[in-house]
Amino acid sequence: MIALQAQTLGRQLDVWRPQTGVVHSVFEHAVNLIIDGELWTVLAPERPDIPFGIRLAPGHRPDTLNVRPMDHVHVRAGYVGFGSLILDCRTAACWTPSRWRPPATGMEARLASVERLARPRSWRESIGMAKDVANALRKSDVELAGAVRRTLGRGPGLTPSGDDVLAGILTVLTSEVAGLAGERATSRIVCAIAPLLRSTSDVSRYFLDQAARGLPGRALHELGKALLEGAPVGELVDALELVLEIGSTSGADSCMGLIAAFRFSFFNLESLTA
Repeated sequence: MIALQAQTLGRQLDVWRPQTGVVHSVFEHAVNLIIDGELWTVLAPERPDIPFGIRLAPGHRPDTLNVRPMDHVHVRAGYVGFGSLILDCRTAACWTPSRWRPPATGMEARLASVERLARPRSWRESIGMAKDVANALRKSDVELAGAVRRTLGRGPGLTPSGDDVLAGILTVLTSEVAGLAGERATSRIVCAIAPLLRSTSDVSRYFLDQAARGLPGRALHELGKALLEGAPVGELVDALELVLEIGSTSGADSCMGLIAAFRFSFFNLESLTA
C-alpha cells in the first residue's frame, strides 16, 4: 500500500466513521468517489477546497495514483483507502466558510467589473441562460421550469455550462443573507430541476444537489463574499481568478449565475413568486 497525506478536508466529510464505496471516475485534477450515496472528490494540491473534497498534499496528482473506476473504497479511523492507496486525513486542516454580511454600497459596480472580466472566459450562452433563469424567478412556476429546462445539461464540459450557471445562482439563493425569500426561490428551482436530472452527467447531479443544500465550493463562496461585502479591488480580483481557473469554462459560467442571482435577489428579493 502507498500512503499519501491529505492537506485539507471538506467540512462535510466524516472520515472517522466506517464507510464503504467505489471509485466513480478519475481525471487529471480529481478522483471522484461514491461513499454512502455522496460524491467525495480527491483534489490536486492546487485546487480550491470543496465541502466534500480531500485535497492532496503537494507533490501528488490524482491522475498519477494508479486508481481505476469501480475500485473499492474504505473509510475508517481518519483514513480513506482505495486501490493501492491510503489517504491519511487525520491531521488535515478543515475549511469552514464564514457567513456573508449584508451588501456594502457600490455592489452594482463590483458586479459589472466581475462580469466584464469573467464573461470572455465563459461559454457564449451562459450569460443568457443566467439572465433567463433569474428573470423567470419573478414569474410563474411554469415559466421557471421552462427556463431551467433550457439551461440544465446545456453546453460543454463534464459539468455542462448550464449546470454551472445554476450552481452559481443557488450559491446566492442558499446564503444566509437571502433569507426566507431565498429559501422559496431555491425550493422552486429544485422542483424545476428534479424531473430533468437524467439529462445531465452523474457528477453534475451530485454538485447541483450540493449547491441546492447551500454547499458551494470555497472559491465560489469566497467570490460571493468579496462581491457582497465590498472587498478591496485586489482581493476581489484574486477571488475571481481562483474561480476562473476551475475547468475550461466552469468557473466563469458559475460567475454568470452568481452575478445574475445577486442582481435578482438584492433588487427584487421580495417579488419572488410564492
